[in-house]
Amino acid sequence: MRVVVVPPDPLWPGRFRAEAGEIARVLGTDAVYIHHIGSTSVPGLAAKPIIDLMPVVRDIHAVDARTSALAALGYEAMGEFGLPGRRYFRRRAEGNACHVHVYQSGHPDIARHLAFRDYLRACPKAAASYGALKETLAARFPDDLDLYMDGKDGFIKDTERAALAWWRTGTAIVLSGPVGVGKTTVGIALGELLEERGIACAFSDFDGLTEIAPRSPGDRFGSGLGLLNIASVWHHARDCGARCLIVPRVMEAKDDVEGVRSAVGHADVVVVRLTAPLGVLRERLRQRERGAALDWHLRRAEELAPQLEATGPADHVVEAGGRVPQDVARVILERLAPWLPKPPPDCPA
Repeated sequence: MRVVVVPPDPLWPGRFRAEAGEIARVLGTDAVYIHHIGSTSVPGLAAKPIIDLMPVVRDIHAVDARTSALAALGYEAMGEFGLPGRRYFRRRAEGNACHVHVYQSGHPDIARHLAFRDYLRACPKAAASYGALKETLAARFPDDLDLYMDGKDGFIKDTERAALAWWRTGTAIVLSGPVGVGKTTVGIALGELLEERGIACAFSDFDGLTEIAPRSPGDRFGSGLGLLNIASVWHHARDCGARCLIVPRVMEAKDDVEGVRSAVGHADVVVVRLTAPLGVLRERLRQRERGAALDWHLRRAEELAPQLEATGPADHVVEAGGRVPQDVARVILERLAPWLPKPPPDCPA
């Protein structure tokens, strides 16, 4: 196979999106997320004009039943092709070549691919060095793919080590505060702002992860179940590329922080407590609750507001009364600058 490395093409992202749509149609509900990986996914990077896609699926064995449907799209099934747990498909059509690397959620190679891609996106000089290396190797070995690949091996392995050490860190942003303060709506607004900055972020309202009846004795609010579910959400969100997790949750004590920290593993945990006058809390609750639920929430607000003010853990406190959620989220984003994902520390100067 002839080795051809070309300058970056602005059409590559569009080719990925179109192909991902076709593959998503074939995989159906088995597909969790489809990533654009490889050199064509890095802006400004020279590459072989082949689109690499990485579908993350719920069950890798279900993909085997989709082989004929992928064949109809022009893909040749290659099995694991040297990487255990992968399903590899390739299409060699000139001008429309694609490689598809399918992994089940939780496979360690997912992080390896995403870390390498995001490292090069965050380090333009590293990407430029990689592009120059590929161009040199393609000129030296235009008819020998094996020698071309061997020439890249050292750079890839060194970069992957640095990339994984950087990428494995993440941030869990816990929005605390009394009921009615706007934790959920502010969390949604904060996620939108992070997306605008190119930071992939998952959102999980803690209350929704605790719902079970009857509650376990001694666990009034279902926190044990909620933390177990948070761990699962973060695990799978990472496979979808998330670097942050936003969790609206009342944090009453330091033990609550430790519980979240244990659930999210390597991620940093930062707690932002939202505050508002009790009158504002009451008014908001009256707008959203009715009957017995309203009575309970009003009592809970009156109980929590002074308690959290006195002993509630918080890295930052932000006033949320009299502000729309988007404005509160902007204030939080300013405060969170030291906690958000940064360029790798060993990025070439």
